[in-house]
Amino acid sequence: MAAYDPASRSSWPFQPEDSSPLAWWRRLPSQAFGEPERLHLRATLEQINVLHAELDLMAALKGDAAAAIEVTFTLMPMSEITLRTDIAMTALLRCALERNAAASLVLAQVTGLTDLGHPYANELATAWLAYGWLWSENPREFSNAAAVLLTAFQDRAREQDE
Repeated sequence: MAAYDPASRSSWPFQPEDSSPLAWWRRLPSQAFGEPERLHLRATLEQINVLHAELDLMAALKGDAAAAIEVTFTLMPMSEITLRTDIAMTALLRCALERNAAASLVLAQVTGLTDLGHPYANELATAWLAYGWLWSENPREFSNAAAVLLTAFQDRAREQDE
């Protein structure tokens, strides 16, 4: 496999067609999402009906970033990835792709601190941090939060190596 280049879609080891849109949050960086993928993601979320869902989850599915972040935090720490997790995280992904820096930051946090079942979690998290920074209204504050997360990612990687 070629080295990962954040500017290149083709060097990333996973492609959208390799998995369900509900798994994209844990497999794909922001540059993997062109307009067709964004439309497919949105259509997937619009088709989801969750029985007895809380209001926050319903709002998250419709693109409410604050609700998506709130739902995500109720899932932390994430010890396993379930269908509910995939649905909630896909709603968060949608918000991140709609240029919401806070959603990108939370997406980076989750991908960097969760066992995703592949060795690219740090690269994925870093890509979402960079994407969020692009859309942040306060880049300095975003950079401070990103620095804290990068340290947490490094600590987690060291713990896994031990």
